[in-house]
Amino acid sequence: MQFCNQCGAQMNDGAKFCPKCGATIGQPQAPQYSQPNNDQSFNAPGFNPAPNNYQQQTQVPPQQQVYGQVPPPQQQPPVYGQNTQIPPYQAPKTGNFFKDILNTPDYTAQYDPADIANSKGITIASYFWILFWLPLAVNSNSRYGRFHANQALLMLIASAACSLVSWILNLIIGAIFVVKNTVGNAFMTGNYSEYVTSGFGLFLSGLFGFILAIPSLAFLILGIINAANGKAKELPIIGKFRIIK
Repeated sequence: MQFCNQCGAQMNDGAKFCPKCGATIGQPQAPQYSQPNNDQSFNAPGFNPAPNNYQQQTQVPPQQQVYGQVPPPQQQPPVYGQNTQIPPYQAPKTGNFFKDILNTPDYTAQYDPADIANSKGITIASYFWILFWLPLAVNSNSRYGRFHANQALLMLIASAACSLVSWILNLIIGAIFVVKNTVGNAFMTGNYSEYVTSGFGLFLSGLFGFILAIPSLAFLILGIINAANGKAKELPIIGKFRIIK
């Protein structure tokens, strides 16, 4: 009595084939190999062990081996003449109304020093009322010139608004404080009357006109001082608006 080498079935002596699995009796078994671990080598023909994953990893540069993290990229210094992200400088609040209202953002660090030097004269001239367009006509690519052209345009609009308010107030005061004035004429047989603004009304008109002229004069002086000092500093109250960009 013999047994099949493949399936272990019982066979008669002298049988050449297994009645159960059909294997040939006496045929040598195919070698069975066990899977080696990564620390063993196997020299069996046709066997290609799995590659060691640790040996195939790309080496990490030394500066990237700190706690397994890649350091953030170094920030490049700002390039003048471009829209940089440098925040404007502004001094802390002091609690003084007049000092705080003059404490406006200063964007000078965002502009090219060469551009400031070349545009200084033309930016000063732009604050003389309707000459805000001069920096645009001379060099439209100058960012510093465009900044002051925008500030000068805002100053012109504010001055026009103050003049309009002053004119409206004069009309109102003239309608309220009106008196009848009798005028005599030597070449006429009689006198005639006319309506004029009283002395108090004229005083109020002059007072309001002077008060409304102060902002325009202050914007003019501050704009010229900033341009002469090579500073891209906003005018108080109105300087934050951008018309010319």
